[in-house]
Amino acid sequence: MLKLLSLFTGIGAFEKALENLGINYELVGFSEIDKFAIKSYCTIHNLPEYKNLGDVSKIEIDKIPDFDLLTWGFPCQDISIAGRMKGIKEGTRSGLYYEGYKILKAKRPGISIIENVKNLTSKRFKEQFETILKDIEELGYNNYWQVLNAKNYSVPQNRERIFIVSIRKDIDKNNFVFPSPVELKLKLKDLLEDTVDDKFYLTENGIGRLIKKNNKLLKDCQNPNISSCLIAGYHKMSGNQNQYIAESNKVEKVAGLYDTENKKHQAGSIYNSNRNISNINYNG
Repeated sequence: MLKLLSLFTGIGAFEKALENLGINYELVGFSEIDKFAIKSYCTIHNLPEYKNLGDVSKIEIDKIPDFDLLTWGFPCQDISIAGRMKGIKEGTRSGLYYEGYKILKAKRPGISIIENVKNLTSKRFKEQFETILKDIEELGYNNYWQVLNAKNYSVPQNRERIFIVSIRKDIDKNNFVFPSPVELKLKLKDLLEDTVDDKFYLTENGIGRLIKKNNKLLKDCQNPNISSCLIAGYHKMSGNQNQYIAESNKVEKVAGLYDTENKKHQAGSIYNSNRNISNINYNG
């Protein structure tokens, strides 16, 4: 059975992919520090919390059991266009790449899969991206990478991410290819609930701020079937009603995940009373 080590785990998207593909695996451990993500992960995948190795920078590598697959989407905050773009270096959140690299170097599993934002391949970070590829290749891996968009793989969200699949040279058959796009059958409105408690909505001020600061979001809203890329910072949005108008001058809401303890929203999508996001206009 495939043995998996999951770093920067979040809610376990890689694990869900394995389940969807019918690939049985044994989790040797996961690394996550966000208490809400940990709770969600263990609930979704029916796993005990003691499997969590905690802070990736404090893992005792020599105590990690051998494994076949390493999945790691190291933090994107210092690479993403939504962040400060400090880059991948010691002391930054994206610099935690080096902690994952230490584990890869020490354990040398058969396969490593990295996921991160598309901006990692941009001109600004070209040198750092090439360094990552070189680092991994020097450990004895062949690298295969490509930018994939979620909307091309059955998810109604415009979300571009780079995937780096690294296969150890002694087991690589040199025939790996990324999957071809598939027809999108789901629409955004298919996933939205008809009845949602008000606590799961951003405030009116939050919606105004979101629309004012995200012109690209408005362009994406022209397609009612696909959500724009969701970002964790949506809960920080604020503003005033004069910054936006919506269908019939009626304020529309943004559904998302709500953290009751810290009283903040994690993410969401704009839609109107007809479960449609195509009629939102910006005034300002």
